[in-house]
Amino acid sequence: MDALAPIGRLLFSAIFIFSGFNHLTNAETMTGYARSAGLPLPALAIYVSGVVLVVGGVCILLGAFARIAAAAIATFLVLAALTVHRFWGLPPDQAAMQMVHFWKNISMAGGALLLAYFGPGPYSVKARSRVLEERRAKRPPPVLRPHSQP
Repeated sequence: MDALAPIGRLLFSAIFIFSGFNHLTNAETMTGYARSAGLPLPALAIYVSGVVLVVGGVCILLGAFARIAAAAIATFLVLAALTVHRFWGLPPDQAAMQMVHFWKNISMAGGALLLAYFGPGPYSVKARSRVLEERRAKRPPPVLRPHSQP
């Protein structure tokens, strides 16, 4: 059952890593979309969100700083839902797709908050560092021998 944690981190982080790279490699297109959504400083928002998504996704994948990364991604998801995927007041043909994106973001934010609370689980960089610390703590201290004088 321990293998579920890294598999879950892989599946959960993949969308953020790929989406973040999309933000960074298609910045011009993404900036136009952000501008049409009314975001202030749309180019900056795209680059910052791209970095947050890639770095956060990789941290979650590896289980290194996963709690902080998950909290940052949850914040991004809620902000994106409220600013970019505002389905209310749109014509029905546009509202349906934006509602799907809105609730997708809210749902994934919930998953990210669970990860922020419970941590990355086994088979993570954090779990590995904890094991190494425990091993170091169990080792007897080194015996210091006085140097022999000639």
